[in-house]
Amino acid sequence: MSATLINSTTTSLQTIFWLRCLAVFGQIVAVAIVHFGLAMPLPLLPILSTIAMLATVNLYTGRRLQQAQHGRVVSDQFLAAQLTIDVMALAVLLYFSGGAFNPFVSLFLLPLAIASAILPIGYTVSLVVLTIFLYANLMTDNIPLPPAPVVLEQIVSLHIFGMWINFVLSASLMAGFISYLSSKIREFDFQLARTRESQLRQEQILALGTLAAGTAHELGTPLSTIAVLAAELEDQLAVTSSTEIQEDFALLRQQVGQCKQILGGMLQKVELAKTQPFSLISAVQLVKNVLEKFQLLRPMVVVNVPNIIHHSSPLVACDATLEQAILNLLNNAADASSEHVELKLSHTNQKVIIDICDKGLGFPQEILTMKGSEFISTKGEQGMGIGLFLANATLERLGGDVVFLPREGGGVIARVILPIHSSATD
Repeated sequence: MSATLINSTTTSLQTIFWLRCLAVFGQIVAVAIVHFGLAMPLPLLPILSTIAMLATVNLYTGRRLQQAQHGRVVSDQFLAAQLTIDVMALAVLLYFSGGAFNPFVSLFLLPLAIASAILPIGYTVSLVVLTIFLYANLMTDNIPLPPAPVVLEQIVSLHIFGMWINFVLSASLMAGFISYLSSKIREFDFQLARTRESQLRQEQILALGTLAAGTAHELGTPLSTIAVLAAELEDQLAVTSSTEIQEDFALLRQQVGQCKQILGGMLQKVELAKTQPFSLISAVQLVKNVLEKFQLLRPMVVVNVPNIIHHSSPLVACDATLEQAILNLLNNAADASSEHVELKLSHTNQKVIIDICDKGLGFPQEILTMKGSEFISTKGEQGMGIGLFLANATLERLGGDVVFLPREGGGVIARVILPIHSSATD
């Protein structure tokens, strides 16, 4: 059974519970007013026994509701049984108070309205048949209400007044129930839409992963060829070429080696993810690892890291892609303003916050609000737009989030938010 369906049945049971609480309270008040206030004697023993039975059933329903909120499934049969009990209890109360001639007899419609909204058609039809049968029997078999005081009847007809009260009560309950149910349906639809969006995003990530694995395999051979040719050319030109050209070839070989190392590390991360989905790491160590890799990739960019925590740091969940996600954000900041990249680390009682700041041109407002939910690139032909998308997907998988904020004085703050698992001494 899906989570949405479990939430739906739990909500339905919660509605029945609270409506029955209101019904028990209203029945006690009505009996007190009629029997004691209007001096119209009622058979209290069977009436109060029925109300007590209904209250006892509701206590069990409340306990069952607590279990449902902790994951126990609520079946349609159980909901149908609950509404059947309400209909039978109302029939008993009406039998001892005038039967079908009681002005509150139309309260039979409320359980039927609930059943039609939350139960399959078979249960609803069965409940309708039962209600019609009970209503027909109450027309001929009942204990009549005692006569109302003559003085009061001369002022207002109690039957008409009771019908008005019943209409107000029924209309209020049904309107409230339908409005509440509609809000829950909208909430479920929103959750379902988010689930579908997340599933689509995961499918896109899977496709990207498959493509990346294939590309990594294909790049291995040409990179090896380039590395060999670069080494041979460097040896051939060692005598005749200038020092500047030799340095360029050395840099070329270094970058090719770095590419091969990245491709090899990709395979290792995939194999590690199969056996160990995630591990715990201190926030400070996570930042240090990212900065170390970033300096290898872009040694000419200096990242300012003020007020980093040195002694204690909370632990966060980290998988093979988290460091790469933060590294992507750092690369974006360096592309925007290579001379003004700043990383700030802080934490509260429940979350770690990593702010990656730049002083570039900033993002348009529509991109700031997308939070990496689509392939968006602000680099023109130099970017494919998947960096922010992958970063956001990685953080969502670990229970975190990424938010893009405008920076005072120009630029963007990429705020990475991660949930804290525990604290540790770094």
